[in-house]
Amino acid sequence: MQRHALDPKVFIRSMGARGHLGGLSLATREAIRLLGAFGFDPVILETVGVGQSELEVAAVADTTVVVLTPNLGDGVQMIKAGILEIADVFVVNKADLEGHQRVAIELRGMLSLAPKSSWKPPIVATSAGRQEGIDELWAAIEAHRKHLESTGRAAAQAEQRLRDETAEVAAEIARDRARDALAPGSKLSRKLLDDGTPYDVAEEILRIMGQER
Repeated sequence: MQRHALDPKVFIRSMGARGHLGGLSLATREAIRLLGAFGFDPVILETVGVGQSELEVAAVADTTVVVLTPNLGDGVQMIKAGILEIADVFVVNKADLEGHQRVAIELRGMLSLAPKSSWKPPIVATSAGRQEGIDELWAAIEAHRKHLESTGRAAAQAEQRLRDETAEVAAEIARDRARDALAPGSKLSRKLLDDGTPYDVAEEILRIMGQER
């Protein structure tokens, strides 16, 4: 990224997750829309990594690329994180190191057990240090994009992302209003501490929100 940061028509922005699970900032969707409005295409998202919860990128990106490296126990990590289900393209990076073929073989074995789908994730070997396999990787990403467009999934995913984003925004607004309603010394805060339960008070907060519409 340092090499391309000053290239024309390239914009790089680091966004902290700020404790939000999923590996992405809450503002990521808005940032993608803004970049698209300015004519940036494609937009590449890099997550903090793949763990138990950093899978939200699959619900935001058109194509999800999972990068693996040899000799790091990736086979166990793949099963643990469930990335077989979210990956559209697999990349085995550092293909100049011994063991990269084993990772690819394990991947093919796992994919053979996965439910049949109209898209079979390709496995691309790359070496970032040697600049090898980059063209093949981009070709695989482009092939997946064409697949989404030809099957109608691209439009369906765009609609679903908009619904999901709206639901998240509504939840965030409701969460902020609930915190305000439960400020120390407030009526609902006193009720909660005296004889209320979180469920009862939460229901009352929602009723108040409904009356404010």
